Amino acid sequence: MATGGSRGGGARGRPAAGAAKPARGKPGARRRGRPPRLSRDGIVDAVLSMLERRSDEPLTIARIAKEVDAVPAALYRHFGSLDDLLDGVLTRVLETNDAPLDDRAPWQEQLATWMRGLRSHLLQYPAVLALIDRSERTSPAWLEASSALVAILARAGLADRDLAASYLWILEMTVGLAMQEAMMPIPKQIAKARASQRKLGAEAQALFAPLAPAFARLDGDALFGFVVEQVAAAVASKAPRSRARRG
Repeated sequence: MATGGSRGGGARGRPAAGAAKPARGKPGARRRGRPPRLSRDGIVDAVLSMLERRSDEPLTIARIAKEVDAVPAALYRHFGSLDDLLDGVLTRVLETNDAPLDDRAPWQEQLATWMRGLRSHLLQYPAVLALIDRSERTSPAWLEASSALVAILARAGLADRDLAASYLWILEMTVGLAMQEAMMPIPKQIAKARASQRKLGAEAQALFAPLAPAFARLDGDALFGFVVEQVAAAVASKAPRSRARRG
C-alpha cells in the first residue's frame, strides 16, 4: 500500500533534501584492477566446449560470440579473423599432448607416439577435422603439428619422394581411421558386420566364420596398434632405398 507522501505534487520521485546521491561512474567504465571479461584462452575454451557438444552447425563469429555472451565485434579485439580464431582452436587441440616425443627414443617409438597422440586428439574433438582445410587454405596449425612427422621420417632415413609420400600416407591413414572410429566405434562396426553375415552366401559365411573369435578381440586400440606396426615396417623397408638414392 502506497504512503501518502508518495502521492505528493511535482516532487514525486525526488530524493529528500540532503540525501546522498547514488555514485555514478562513466558509462562502460571498468573497475580498476578488474581483469577483462574476454581473453584469447577463454574464447578458445568456449569453442572447444562447442566442439565437444558435437554440434553440426558451422562455427561462425556470431555463434561463438553468443557462446561467450559478447557482441561479435568483441572477438575481433583478440583475433584478426575467424580463420585466426579457428587456427587458435586447432593449435590448442594439437599441442595438448600427454605423451611428448622423447628425442632419445628410436624413431619407431617416436612414430608410434605421434600417431597415437594424433588419433587421441581427433577422437576427443572429431569436429576439429573441419578446421584443418577451410576457406581454400590449410591451417598453419595443422602443418606446424604435422611437421614433427616429417622430422621422424627423416630420422628413419627417408628422403625426397619416399618421405613426402610416407608423410601423406600416414596422415591420411591416421585421420581416416580416426574419422571412421569417431562416427562408429570399432566394436560396433564389427557387431553390425556380424549381424549382416547371416545374409551372405554360404561360401562367404564359411570364410568369415573362423575369424569371429579374432574379430571379437579387436577394439579401436588393438586395431590402431596393428596399423602402427605395419606403418613402421613399411617405413623401415623404404629407408634403404632412400639412402641408396641419396648416395
